[in-house]
Amino acid sequence: MLHLAVCEDCEAQNYFILEMVALYKAKRGNIQLETTSFLSGEKLLESLEQGNKFDLMLLDIVMPGLNGIELAKEIRKKDENVILIYISASEDFAIDAFKVYASNYIVKPVIEENLFPILDRLIPLSKKTAEQYFTFSTTERTVRIPFSSIASVELLNRKPCVCLEDGSVLTGKFLRGNFNELIKPLFNDERFFHSHKSYVVNISHAVELTNHMFVMKNHAFVPIAKRNYAEAKSRYLNYHQKIS
Repeated sequence: MLHLAVCEDCEAQNYFILEMVALYKAKRGNIQLETTSFLSGEKLLESLEQGNKFDLMLLDIVMPGLNGIELAKEIRKKDENVILIYISASEDFAIDAFKVYASNYIVKPVIEENLFPILDRLIPLSKKTAEQYFTFSTTERTVRIPFSSIASVELLNRKPCVCLEDGSVLTGKFLRGNFNELIKPLFNDERFFHSHKSYVVNISHAVELTNHMFVMKNHAFVPIAKRNYAEAKSRYLNYHQKIS
C-alpha cells in the first residue's frame, strides 16, 4: 500500500484533486493507494511529526503560512525519498520547485490529461522507495524499525546494537547465530553498506568519510575495514551525488 498526501489550502480544489485521484485508482484498477488530504502545510508537517509516512505528495505552492517551497524544505529534513509533485496556477515557481527536488510540476487545472501520466510514471518509482522495516528483538520486546531511522548496526560482545538517527541505541539479545544473517534484510536497500565485519552503516546518515571511518549525523563513528575503503568511498560519493 502506497500513501499519498494532498496539501491544498482551497477546500474546493482539495476536494477536486481527491476526486481525480479516486478516478485514477478506479481506472487503473490494481493501484493500492491511500490518500490523506491537508488544508495547510503546517497540518502536513504535524502529521509527519506524529510519525506518519508518505510515498508521494501533491503540494500546492501558494498557501497562507508555509508556502509549498518552504514546506518542501521542512519535508526534506525528515524524508529525502518522498516524491514531490507541485500544483500551481502559475509556472513562475518551477525553478524553485526543482531546487527542492520536485519530480514534476502541474499547472492548474489538475485534470486527467496532466495528472494521470505523471502518476503512471512516478508510482512505480515510489514503490521502490516505500519504507521498509527491520524486525529486531531486544532483551524486552520485538520491534519494527524503519530503515530510514537506522544510522548503523554493530555487533558488540556478541550482542547486536541498532544505533538510531537520534543517537539512541537498541541492544539485542546475545547472538548465537550469524551476524551476516541478521543484517541480510538491510541490503535490500542501497543505503546500507557492510563497512566492517561487525558494522553496517546507513550511508544516508553519514556526513563525512575519512580514510578509516564514516562520521555520522548523530556524531557517532562507524569504522571501515581497509579492504572495504574503495567501495565505501564509491558508495558514499555516488549516493550523495544522486541526491544533490
